[in-house]
Amino acid sequence: MTEHSFLSVLKGQRPERHPAWIMRQAGRYLPEYREVRKKFPKFTDFLANPDAACEVTVQPVDILDVDAAILFSDILVVLPPLGLTLEYRENEGPRLGNLLDNADRIRQLPRVDPTEGTGYVLEAIRRVRKVLNDRVPLIGFAAAPWTLACYAVDGKGGKEFPRTRALMHREPALFDLLLSKLADLTIDYLCAQAEAGAQALQLFESWAILFDEVTYTSRILPHTARVVAEVKAKTGVPVILYGNGASLLMEPFQSTNADALGIDWRIPMAKARALVGNRPLQGNLDPAVLLGSSEAVIEGVKAIHAANAGKPWIANLGHGITPEVPVENAKAFVQAVHSLPV
Repeated sequence: MTEHSFLSVLKGQRPERHPAWIMRQAGRYLPEYREVRKKFPKFTDFLANPDAACEVTVQPVDILDVDAAILFSDILVVLPPLGLTLEYRENEGPRLGNLLDNADRIRQLPRVDPTEGTGYVLEAIRRVRKVLNDRVPLIGFAAAPWTLACYAVDGKGGKEFPRTRALMHREPALFDLLLSKLADLTIDYLCAQAEAGAQALQLFESWAILFDEVTYTSRILPHTARVVAEVKAKTGVPVILYGNGASLLMEPFQSTNADALGIDWRIPMAKARALVGNRPLQGNLDPAVLLGSSEAVIEGVKAIHAANAGKPWIANLGHGITPEVPVENAKAFVQAVHSLPV
């Protein structure tokens, strides 16, 4: 059987066609997703339902012809097993309680068995693999330790995460202990996803954008790099490291042994390619381009392809697709990638 193009690129090989998928592709821009979502008044119940998660995971494969499915879940589902409370409020995002914002809570954190704390995620993976029947590979994912800490300490989304950053500067040893424990959690969780059937794994370093290169390299990178290294060693499954902030942090990201680097749209593809050589890259169309015309989407895809200069590349956006994007533009993105010369 011919290797899937997505997995071929992760190995640094030339694919039969350029692969494309879209971060948050199982999401609110799809009417079919919204129909399933309406069945669950509470978002946490939606996340915890393997049948619903399976259904919306597969939808973009059928509708958009993407070359990989990414499991419908959320990066924060690993936190309730640690004793935090989690709810999602309309138009406000996640709200967490019993936070990891003091020494006693952090030092007493247990090491959680993923099959007990997040067994519904693993069951969803098994169901998706069965439904997909190897049409495309399935991607599992988790948050990197720093990104997870932002929510576990501050208790909600935002752009600054002042309490988490204060902890880093005020109590550096305690902060390092927190990230180490969250790294253990993430390693166990990703390994369990691979065992359940995930064929690639993406690690989201979503809030790396808050750091300069020196601070990120000294305080955050060791934990992220350990997650990548241990997951790869234990599972043999390829790992993509996605950094929102890649425009400033390509050198530390590159020092990990991730199989591919997912990059945001703030760094030109040509510059990223010059920095990493032949290493596989994923990205990096500005998500806002999908709010314009289909012609603009096609031109944007062609420009990134040209700048990539024939090196291993997985087409994606530089961040998640937004709910306002017309489905036709999402289709135009995938079709434009598939029409490119290899």
